[in-house]
Amino acid sequence: MSIAPDVVATAALARDGIIFIGSSDLKIVHANPVAVNLFNASKSALRDGSEIKQFLAFLAKNAEFASGDGVGAVRETLGLISGKTAKADLPAFQTGGKKVTWRKAEGPEGLTALVFREAGKAEELAKALSDHKIFIQHLIDVLPIPVYLKNLDGVINRCNDAFAELIGHEPKKVIGSKLADVASKPLVAQITDYEAPLLISEGHVRHEIDFEMGGVEKSALFAVASLKGPSGSIAGTIGSLIDVTSLKRAQAEVAAAAQRLTGLLEKAPIGVGISSRDGGEFRFFNKMFGNLLALNSDETVPTDTVLLSERYREKSLQDMDMLGELQDVELRIRRPADSDARWLKTSMEPLTFEGQESVLWWLSDITKQKLAARELQNKANNDELTGLANRARYMQKLSQCETVLRGTNTAASIFLLDLDGFKAVNDTLGHAAGDWVLVETAKRLKRVARRAEEVARLGGDEFTLFFINKGDENEMATLADEIITEISKPYVWEGSACDIGASIGFTVFDAGYCDMSEQLRRADKAMYEAKAAGKGQACFYRPELEPDLHRDDST
Repeated sequence: MSIAPDVVATAALARDGIIFIGSSDLKIVHANPVAVNLFNASKSALRDGSEIKQFLAFLAKNAEFASGDGVGAVRETLGLISGKTAKADLPAFQTGGKKVTWRKAEGPEGLTALVFREAGKAEELAKALSDHKIFIQHLIDVLPIPVYLKNLDGVINRCNDAFAELIGHEPKKVIGSKLADVASKPLVAQITDYEAPLLISEGHVRHEIDFEMGGVEKSALFAVASLKGPSGSIAGTIGSLIDVTSLKRAQAEVAAAAQRLTGLLEKAPIGVGISSRDGGEFRFFNKMFGNLLALNSDETVPTDTVLLSERYREKSLQDMDMLGELQDVELRIRRPADSDARWLKTSMEPLTFEGQESVLWWLSDITKQKLAARELQNKANNDELTGLANRARYMQKLSQCETVLRGTNTAASIFLLDLDGFKAVNDTLGHAAGDWVLVETAKRLKRVARRAEEVARLGGDEFTLFFINKGDENEMATLADEIITEISKPYVWEGSACDIGASIGFTVFDAGYCDMSEQLRRADKAMYEAKAAGKGQACFYRPELEPDLHRDDST
């Protein structure tokens, strides 16, 4: 007797061992892989067409029955199998160190099914389910927003303190109660309306709701989704409520700010993921986590290497074990789909998930905060108008170079440049024209002095340049002339010519044995000499420019 291919395929997916036999001739028609593996020593007795008596004889010889009488137990079993009763529990036994329970059941196509189950398998399934429930409870408890779980009967199976506080009760009173018994009727009515279709067809809803509670009008951001049970069918709903009453009350006065804050709350970048401790494969991650890392569950199972390199992963796990958790680790990540790199902040803590050592990840996007901090840093170090280094950053650069180059024979040079005719432009064409001249000057300086270590605006129309190992006095003088030539080119602002030139003072010195601040002062002295000599020229600092400081006291 043959058996349909679809029946064979279905049996192959079963977790229990199954043997199909003919109801009339008691011959084996098919044994699924679980049954074959369970009775590996008796493959010959499980061949298609074999008498069930052959298999029972194997059990009588090799299995240990609870009664201690294998032959008697097998006779009892044969009687139950060949009897007219469609369903029956058969004598349990032990084989190969495995405890087995089995029963007779109605099979497809007029066949009889013998269904075997290892006692240990049921215990493993129960433990996995228990671990899953513990994880769900842990996840809900640590969430900062009010969250609840309801079954198909409307009973709240689980909620966190935030949800219980929102509806005005202790968690122990809420859990195990129907929402209608612990919340206001207006709130219950709205939640029930939104949940009704989700109990029929899988989906989710996000909406802003208004309701009355204790005589007070409230508003909340409400989100709810269908919740599946182990069988894959809808078992209830999971929902959250974020109280935004205060925001709504202030909306008339600060509508724009409230709207931004509401949008921020709706799109809060908080991701949750669980990876295997050993291999790093993600066994669970929520939608937000996937979005932050551009993970696709349809592709190869992603691993935690999307967050940490192999080398840094081991170090992070060691730190997590030592501290109990690892918090606020900042990562710079650029995924293939991203045009720019993003900054993420993550925390790690050990977790047992489905019986295995795992790592729980919390993930949020901090790119905006990083960019804001960088912008503040730029404002602190850069001139806001020209984008060049400001005085503070320039002096810091000189100080750093003085420390690094101390004791070396390294040539250096400082230029100090002051614009000629700038005050006249401000007075005749206005400050807007003056600002444009400063910006244009900065562009020209960066272009002609591109080899400079730093180009800065010290203030007003005064600029400075710093060079390391770019030449001696003659080479620096040539560069100064090039800068003056560049600055002397026409400045035309809104059709009006600006008569602008430059006076430069510069020093050339051994950076390993000089005070940078003193060299800047000397460049300033030389610049004033250039202006006094008729402007539009460069002056190299020599001691002769300050006879009072460098006179020979021995004469």
